Amino acid sequence: MNDVVVLGAGLAGLGCARRLGTARVFEAGAHPGGHSYSHGIDGVFFDEGAHICHSRDQEWLDMIRKAAGEVIQIPQSRVSNFWHGHWVTYPVQNHLNELPNDARTNALTDFVSAQIEHKGKEPRNYLEWCRYQYGDYLTDNFYAEYTAKYWRVPMEELATDWLAGRLLPSQVQRIVAGAIAPQDETQSVFACFHYPAQGGFYRFFESLYADIDITCGVRAVEVDPDGKMVRFDNGDKAGFTRLASSIPLPDLIDMCTDVPDEVRDARALLRYIKLLCVNLTVARKELVPHHWFYIYDNDIDVSRVSVPSNLAPGSVPEGVTAMQAEIFRGMDEEWDVEALTSKAVTDLGRILKFDPDRDLVHVEPVVVPHAYVISDLNRATAVECIHSWLRSKGIFPMGLFGHWKFIWSDASFRSGEETAEEILKS
Repeated sequence: MNDVVVLGAGLAGLGCARRLGTARVFEAGAHPGGHSYSHGIDGVFFDEGAHICHSRDQEWLDMIRKAAGEVIQIPQSRVSNFWHGHWVTYPVQNHLNELPNDARTNALTDFVSAQIEHKGKEPRNYLEWCRYQYGDYLTDNFYAEYTAKYWRVPMEELATDWLAGRLLPSQVQRIVAGAIAPQDETQSVFACFHYPAQGGFYRFFESLYADIDITCGVRAVEVDPDGKMVRFDNGDKAGFTRLASSIPLPDLIDMCTDVPDEVRDARALLRYIKLLCVNLTVARKELVPHHWFYIYDNDIDVSRVSVPSNLAPGSVPEGVTAMQAEIFRGMDEEWDVEALTSKAVTDLGRILKFDPDRDLVHVEPVVVPHAYVISDLNRATAVECIHSWLRSKGIFPMGLFGHWKFIWSDASFRSGEETAEEILKS
């Protein structure tokens, strides 16, 4: 269907275009892939934030493993938390024995109290969900600290519809056992996963773009829903009967003409966070054993660190550790990328005991303007209003940023396929 225009060549755009067959795809970036793209530095590849494949969709797994070639299957993830000088296995509530004695006692006491006090209660927001599940101590000293660093909004402003597949409800017997003695970690959402042996996460998808009609380096600047026309920043135009879009929903509404006031009001409610990836290679072998780890301390800007050299050991030179530090900010927050990058390297050197002046081989910051959707209490109603108007105009949002809802990579690809089916039926 060459009368269909697809905006965005991420995984949703890929799924949509493959299912349609003849759609024209336009991508603002210099390459396809969206957030699945991997950036190469001296032959070492870094993803746009921590990416792994832990899908249970067998058809999807067969497709991307064939596309990637050699794939590493990791049967047990190694994930940890750094909390005020202590390393605690992820998730913290299952490994309370690794905390100092007073912290372990307070965490377990508050956890048990929460099971009694809040039994049967329905949480109204993320703050209440955490207090009901884990108790006050873990909520205040772990989840609240991390939320402030990562999501950049108060916990009580967040809904709970984003938790599935990210945080697990508490299991009393498991948590009590983990407070007494070390336990094997098999409950983690990311307990086992797949990752390409070479080329980073994007290697899963790179060859799948081969037969897609994609124009990269052109940014849509205006969409006329009634005139069925898209105008691009280079002056080109593309007519359409149906438009599929995976670009961020607020950006799409901003470029549409004749948008009703209620839709613009709904667009104003949408929030997101941006991301600074600090990609670095260090001339130290196996500097850290984890696949990734979280940092809770509020005086350290870095929230999460992934370790590509542990995900795919054969993809980096011998004797080198490759790491990516992630720093999040709210969509309107100012930031000094150079200063944040420098401090991230210094903080990681202190935590992991390497000397940046002696051991640092390469460092490169990568800015991701739209990282994650903030699933606050206004999101669902606002998105419903926007989607209703867009669909009435023959515009079909898809993917993470089109649906404005956190979804994994396989679900993003499938949303593109589902959008294509909807277009074909219409």
